[in-house]
Amino acid sequence: MKPAVYIYERIADPAALAQICAGLEEEGIPFAIFQREEDDLKILAYNAANNSRLHVGIGISGNIAVMQIKNCQEDKPVFTIGPSASFTDYRKLGTNAARTVKRSRFV
Repeated sequence: MKPAVYIYERIADPAALAQICAGLEEEGIPFAIFQREEDDLKILAYNAANNSRLHVGIGISGNIAVMQIKNCQEDKPVFTIGPSASFTDYRKLGTNAARTVKRSRFV
């Protein structure tokens, strides 16, 4: 499989997921979406990061999303956005995941 940021989702809000993907696309970083059953978002993101060849993963359930980097502490995600987040916040999460891969500054 081609290197990509992995997004592990469990019943994700389609609009939030679309914005995260748009942020990744705008930065030119490929992504792959997988459905998972884990309840804990930190575990989703941790597993996504550790399984991705790009070492960056996102977990999303409902309208809560978490970004993680490989080998970081499982219980300390890099970014977490919650139920009151705007579409811009979700897009920024995708952008920042891509910029982590590119080793660029966060937005």
